[in-house]
Amino acid sequence: MQISDVPEQMTRLWIAQLYKEHKEIAWYHRVALRPVVIRIADMSSNWGQWDSFLRTITLSEKLIREYSWDVVLEVLKHEMAHQYVSECVPDAGFKPHGDVFKDACRRLGVATWAAKATGDIPREIPTIRERVLTQDDARLLEKVEKLLSLASSSNEHESLLAMEKVRELYAKHNLDRIKQSLFDDVMDSLYLTKNKKKTDPTEAKILSILNDHFNVKVIHTHLYNAKDCQRYKAAEILGRRENILMAEFVYFFLNQQIESLWKAHKKSSGCAGSLRRSYQMGVLSGFDEKLANVGSVEAKVAQNVGVATTELRSLMKIERSHLDEFVEKKYPRLSKKSWGGGRFDSGTFATGKSAGRSLNLNRPMTSSGRFGGYLT
Repeated sequence: MQISDVPEQMTRLWIAQLYKEHKEIAWYHRVALRPVVIRIADMSSNWGQWDSFLRTITLSEKLIREYSWDVVLEVLKHEMAHQYVSECVPDAGFKPHGDVFKDACRRLGVATWAAKATGDIPREIPTIRERVLTQDDARLLEKVEKLLSLASSSNEHESLLAMEKVRELYAKHNLDRIKQSLFDDVMDSLYLTKNKKKTDPTEAKILSILNDHFNVKVIHTHLYNAKDCQRYKAAEILGRRENILMAEFVYFFLNQQIESLWKAHKKSSGCAGSLRRSYQMGVLSGFDEKLANVGSVEAKVAQNVGVATTELRSLMKIERSHLDEFVEKKYPRLSKKSWGGGRFDSGTFATGKSAGRSLNLNRPMTSSGRFGGYLT
């Protein structure tokens, strides 16, 4: 599809949204930027461009057509970083993508891939899986896949041990990263959205489980969809890439499982469809408790790496602080709101909770059998 094939009304809606995003990004990151002209054009060699003379940001129409809106925002922020340099430090004597530009990218929370030292955004913008996991990360995910095969065992003891081993492997891997002082280069984020206007209680509970048990931070936000020009609820998962991929797998696994378990329960019990939420929330609560009670991961990791449990806790605290810093850079005005959870049928909730305590993390169900096959 050429740019001429895009309805004029849709292009106007895209531009209107980009003006809103520009204003919101500047406010959110406490950066005083003047209003600009925003254009969408059929660009053959760039995803975006800042013209300091005309004070215009131009984005590629192909970028908006072929990539999700979170990618569009990173390119927009890249060009806003150029605008910041032009307006706020015009006499700094800088290179186009030198230290002043890098500082501007940090101020605006530009993703690492969009703030390359060379300034060259790649011809094909990589997904989180394509932003290159290290060999150690890849080996970790391979080990986890094998263990998750065991977790599908009908033997509850074997399944529980497999789940505990998975969490132990992740804890040790993160500890090794801390000791090597590897933080910013492996921090990333991934958006999850079902393109809905409201967040369902089961969705909120799943995201809470990810936040509490899988070494990531979950931010509730919104994401624009350029295909239908609507803004929807979304969750952004932030952390190390390997932890994000694990959290993404758990997210889709739990969504599949609560629906499958509900259908089986409804068929066997004949209960009313109105009890679906109560049952599914019970399943998730039971699974949450199971994760919280799976052995002493800390003690085993400390023993395996030859450090005291107190030292391990100190190192893990360092990692959490770096993750918090990463989140704060991207969300400097983050507000904390609690979620009420709603009302549920107590009997159905308890039945679901019992099923959730028996729920095991199975191997990812993708055609390739690999992590990360869920989002396109």
